[in-house]
Amino acid sequence: MGLAYVHRMNAHEESPLLSVIDGVALTDFRPADESSRTPLIFVHGGLHGSWQWDSTQRWFADAGRRSISLDWFAHGGSRQLDASEWLRRSILDVREEIGVAVAQCASPPVLIGHSMGGLASLAYAATHPSRIAGLVLLAPVVPERFAGAPVELPIDVDQPWGPPPLDIAAHLFFDGAPAAEHEAIYAQLQAESPTAVWEATRWTATVDVDAITVPVLVITGDKDELTPVEIVSSLAEGIGAELVILPGVGHGLPFDQSWIDQCARIDSWASKILNEVS
Repeated sequence: MGLAYVHRMNAHEESPLLSVIDGVALTDFRPADESSRTPLIFVHGGLHGSWQWDSTQRWFADAGRRSISLDWFAHGGSRQLDASEWLRRSILDVREEIGVAVAQCASPPVLIGHSMGGLASLAYAATHPSRIAGLVLLAPVVPERFAGAPVELPIDVDQPWGPPPLDIAAHLFFDGAPAAEHEAIYAQLQAESPTAVWEATRWTATVDVDAITVPVLVITGDKDELTPVEIVSSLAEGIGAELVILPGVGHGLPFDQSWIDQCARIDSWASKILNEVS
């Protein structure tokens, strides 16, 4: 997708290892040389798939980190669900797929989630704190404890939601990407569980955030209309996380032109909190 994507492809010659384990499609990027750096697990947002992390994973492979991204069930190459199960599937259910990815790591990884994937990652950290080394939340959907005003998207709970038309999708999900990339990104979006969209817009999911014991980094943009900076900041304060607010940035952090700076910040933070030797 676009020049940044081509650049990462040229910069890193290794192809990812693709596998399906327990019904979960995994994309595993490994550095060209052996490295003892802590691995990363990437969890995509609603309507998206592991493809959203391609450039990000290539950057981290070049930086010497192994990373694994996953497709939620009913997304990408993962196991499909029958309609009745999928329509009722909660964001919190994605903990199952996260657990499969985490199990592929020899040591606890840093878990990184975007949007709905941020909420799923937060929930996983609350229920399995000993299995991860750290948590990074990018423009996360927040649990009900930190709820703000509802995002009034129309939702029929008996019908798949979206994707909305290209102009609306671009505004909501990838406004920071170069305009030339919008159609390519949009072509990869898919419809989403209306239950998950309801949780993400009405802030109804319950997570015991007091059970989180790992270090947390939260990154969000001050122009985000889906997960407004006020409620994300409240979540960060409530869980004692380090908070980074990016000026002029919307919801689609992995697609924003600041994505390389985000990667560098995450890499530096992880090295510091894990006492990694450069």
